[in-house]
Amino acid sequence: MILKNKIKLDDLTENSNNFYLDRIKFCIHKPTGIVSIDEEFHIDMEYEICNEVGTMSDIYGGDILLDPVGIVWEAHPNIERNREAGIPSNGRLLTDEAIINELTEIIKKWVIY
Repeated sequence: MILKNKIKLDDLTENSNNFYLDRIKFCIHKPTGIVSIDEEFHIDMEYEICNEVGTMSDIYGGDILLDPVGIVWEAHPNIERNREAGIPSNGRLLTDEAIINELTEIIKKWVIY
């Protein structure tokens, strides 16, 4: 689902699809700050964002871990973003701190925890 309003993490987990007990997956379109969240696979959220913005570029993914609360920046869309940045060996894991910080600020604008 594309977030249209801010949501508390507790409300999100209470009403989630419960695909995973320990996490909620999400994707972010970095230029627009659009967030898709709570689908079973990151690719589903990539397509959802693509339908909104018209492109698959600049989409990153991660998981919000629920206990303890934190973010893991390891997801399918990150493979292509790492390749574009010339970092092919990291695969699904983001390591660029500047991008991680920017994406973390975006997710914190939408999900309150």
